[in-house]
Amino acid sequence: MTKEYKGVVYAESEKEAEVLLLAFCDRIDFAREWISAATWQNTLEIACKKEDGINTAEKAILGDQQERQNATQKAARKAKISEDRDEILGQIEGVDSFDDHAVTLFKQACAQYIGGGGLNMTYGTKLSQDRYDDLCGHWRRVGGIAARAEGKLFRGFDYLPVENKELKGKGTTGDTLERRTKQGNFFVTVVNIRFNLHINIG
Repeated sequence: MTKEYKGVVYAESEKEAEVLLLAFCDRIDFAREWISAATWQNTLEIACKKEDGINTAEKAILGDQQERQNATQKAARKAKISEDRDEILGQIEGVDSFDDHAVTLFKQACAQYIGGGGLNMTYGTKLSQDRYDDLCGHWRRVGGIAARAEGKLFRGFDYLPVENKELKGKGTTGDTLERRTKQGNFFVTVVNIRFNLHINIG
């Protein structure tokens, strides 16, 4: 339970602080993964201090979120991955043996990293079950090319079998009106950020 000292509400432990601050991250749609381990630890400590408390820690997270959206930071992330990204795209873009969807998904993950976007995103095109199954192999092939890139900044090209989300009680998406039925998932780690690309199946 939180405590209060001279009007400042603070956490009794770092464990409690983490629960509260992760919930805050969810409310503002800001993924914890964008905060470095050292900065996150410092924020937890702030939340536990009588003089600072939860409110000050939340303000620090808002500052982290603003920094992520800063144009300078976006330019830095773009510069960081550009060489590997261009090397991979040079081997898969416009190549007949690669599914165009694999190329587009890779580009989407790159854009999401550069923009500092959410870790979960939905692919704009609905695919058939057969096309999805075939695409899984292409995604693995992109991962093989990425593994040979100089900086090795793109890793973990994984996927999950198609799942009927609605039948498993996972049909809703947060507080939105969006309904999910059959969906597959592709994954990729860009630098140290893990992205989940949802693909609707129809």
